[in-house]
Amino acid sequence: MSFTKLTRPAEGTIKKNAHYSLNAGNDPIIPFIEGDGIGIDITPAMKHVADSAVGKSSDGEKKINWFELYTGEKALDEYGNDDWRPQDTLTAFQKYLVGIEGPLTTPVGGGYRYRKMTKSIFLLQHSPCTKIP
Repeated sequence: MSFTKLTRPAEGTIKKNAHYSLNAGNDPIIPFIEGDGIGIDITPAMKHVADSAVGKSSDGEKKINWFELYTGEKALDEYGNDDWRPQDTLTAFQKYLVGIEGPLTTPVGGGYRYRKMTKSIFLLQHSPCTKIP
């Protein structure tokens, strides 16, 4: 699978099983959208916590391979042409079926609706995690 402006991690796997369940293995590729606004500050911390938790819980046998996707202001800067929700991002979420998104701004008067992006890729956004198996 090729992307216009995205670079898939060199290492990592994720396999789709029947009925869209996932087999992440020991080195899953996890797409993420950094976000803008406070996303720039909190996404690196989230990745550090997730990396530490995965490493500690697996005695170092598992590792997340992060795959950055673009949406919002970062997508506009990267793709131009008023493209707040690039097809590359939608395609990556369809392929990997899982991902993490940081907070995104909503441009004032720009006509772009953040919810349209979220509905397009069926993200559960801002859902609190109450239990980590």
